[in-house]
Amino acid sequence: MSYTEEQKALISGVIGTQILGRISSEQLREKYFSVHEHLRQGELNRADLQRIESALQLVTPQSCQSCSKEGYRELIEALMATRLMLREAQ
Repeated sequence: MSYTEEQKALISGVIGTQILGRISSEQLREKYFSVHEHLRQGELNRADLQRIESALQLVTPQSCQSCSKEGYRELIEALMATRLMLREAQ
């Protein structure tokens, strides 16, 4: 299983705007920047998937009110794809 191009774009956006824009810890910022690069390169590892899951869970409650029905559905589908990949990685 892998992400669709739409899911990759969504995750990149979440990491870029919601996560990297708000993190003050340089160490955590570097970890999410690494996730972003691994996503772009198609070389995600288990730690990357766990960080993506955390990022999507953080944004999901906010998204109920701030994004379209289709955007929310895409967010949930990306979260479910991440969870499936995490199960496969065990």
